[in-house]
Amino acid sequence: MIAWKTGRLTGARPVPFWHTIASLTKGSVDSTGPLESFVSPAAVLVPVPKSGLWQEDSLWVPDRLAKSMVQVGLGRRAARLLRRTEALPKAATSLASTRPSASRHYETLTIQKDLEPVPEIVLVDDVVTRGDTMLGSANRLLESYPRTPIKGFAAIRTVSNPLEFTDVNQPVVGWITLRPDGHCLRRP
Repeated sequence: MIAWKTGRLTGARPVPFWHTIASLTKGSVDSTGPLESFVSPAAVLVPVPKSGLWQEDSLWVPDRLAKSMVQVGLGRRAARLLRRTEALPKAATSLASTRPSASRHYETLTIQKDLEPVPEIVLVDDVVTRGDTMLGSANRLLESYPRTPIKGFAAIRTVSNPLEFTDVNQPVVGWITLRPDGHCLRRP
């Protein structure tokens, strides 16, 4: 996780971690695994905004991952279609009860309209816990792209029960749904 958030694997020659994840993802998409044809060649990869406000020289891992995925042949292009208008508490450092809801994420995002066609959108995030950021982002995009299919991709998913952890590289396809309390439920 530290390597992911800092963007580097340790060793004699540090390698940008997002390139490694993009290559692993490409291998999973090209195989007969659960990600086969998940990212179409026409897809626009949209990085999920950070919880804080954009700063020009800051590390934005989902943006770097989206660009790396395009470089290895996943999707047509990466586009920054979402911007955060108000900083939110980081979900990773918040108690589960105080994490921002999907609607709060939605309220603090704005669309950066794209002049090129957007036939399919794949939201790209580094880590997904419950999915509130992903669902809030998807719903904001639906306003400007109501007929465009939207999927979400996260390089890492949290696993609450250690007994359910089986492997670091275990691609899955699942669902994020809105619960009655306003937060999300992700399965698996």
